[in-house]
Amino acid sequence: MQKNPFLSVRPWMPQILHAIKKDIKTDHLAVDKSFYKNHFGNRPLNKLTLDEIFAVYERELLGGNEQLVEWAVNRWVFKHGDLYQRFAGLLSEIHPEFHAIESLTPEQSERLLTGLQDCSASEVYLFSSLNGVVFPESIFERLRLAAEKESQMVQEQAAKECAEESLIQELERLRREAARQKEKYEEKLAGVQRKYQTDIEALKKQIRSLQQKLDKPA
Repeated sequence: MQKNPFLSVRPWMPQILHAIKKDIKTDHLAVDKSFYKNHFGNRPLNKLTLDEIFAVYERELLGGNEQLVEWAVNRWVFKHGDLYQRFAGLLSEIHPEFHAIESLTPEQSERLLTGLQDCSASEVYLFSSLNGVVFPESIFERLRLAAEKESQMVQEQAAKECAEESLIQELERLRREAARQKEKYEEKLAGVQRKYQTDIEALKKQIRSLQQKLDKPA
């Protein structure tokens, strides 16, 4: 029995499913009525969350649903057509009928990877695993470690950007609050000033009235 390629890329399942999420909704769930009913019953598609959909697909793919595995691999590879062309071109230099290559030597593997060194480490690893590139086990292990390192860096960068965004949002909230407090203070101050002016005018009238009374002859 052929090994399930998704078992070796388990940590990257969310990334893989996210890449083909449109195909999942419009081309698989909308077509395979039996699959849909078995997993989601009569619930409308627009009521399903991505988390619910991804959980089902991850379970089915890791469980070895052969038809779904083949479908998902084809869709993911299609979404990465540029990477496929890179692999195909480099493998054709090793053997014109590259699909007939049964195994790559360490030297051939290094030549292939040199031609892919500007590509994402995780995508090279995912493509190699899902598409059955016949690297030696030691090369696969090296690719896996590089992909894990890259993914960790991406996660750390995302966390940093999220923290920075949260800080910017908090600063903006404080700026708005300060502006609101300033406006509130200025309105209150303006009210005090109006009352002060009113009181002053009233006092002036009282003084003028008293002065007039004092100026009248006895």
